Amino acid sequence: MADPELRIEVRPAEGGTRIELAGELDVATAPDLQRRFDEALAAGGDVWLDCSGLTFADSSGLDMLTRLAKGLRARERRLVLTGVRPVVRQAMDVLQITELFEFEERGT
Repeated sequence: MADPELRIEVRPAEGGTRIELAGELDVATAPDLQRRFDEALAAGGDVWLDCSGLTFADSSGLDMLTRLAKGLRARERRLVLTGVRPVVRQAMDVLQITELFEFEERGT
């Protein structure tokens, strides 16, 4: 069964910040990600978002990722998604937002 919660771990990484997600990113949990993402913005550098533990993302969660990517791009920084599961990637494809993100097959 999918985890109805979203666990978020933020840690420094070379060149920026790494955020690891586990669980569901949806209308209820997207604000939690925003709060934690603000830590990464303050830290500077790029942001790597490890989605390997993300089991679900609805349109609210994907909208949050879109806004985060655009916010970083406006600061000449990058949001790099790693470990995106097929179910989440398919939702991005349906919404035609994949071009807004950089993808890495494996986390670093």
